[in-house]
Amino acid sequence: MKTSVFLEKLQEELEEDQALTLDTNLKELESYDSISLLSVIAFVDENFNKKIDTKHFKDVQTVADLVNIIGKENFED
Repeated sequence: MKTSVFLEKLQEELEEDQALTLDTNLKELESYDSISLLSVIAFVDENFNKKIDTKHFKDVQTVADLVNIIGKENFED
């Protein structure tokens, strides 16, 4: 998946008005809470066929951290 498409889909998933970048700090978003965390996990599973354990999210600060957990090999520029 193109990184730009991922950012757009993630923005929709989180129902954010502002555009997301790889540097966006997820924990600073108003819409980021435990419910949206579950949405992100489901989103990753649907789009990348990858199950992510919630314990991995304690270290996730930015969108780039999420990309690293999914695996950079799943993205193209």
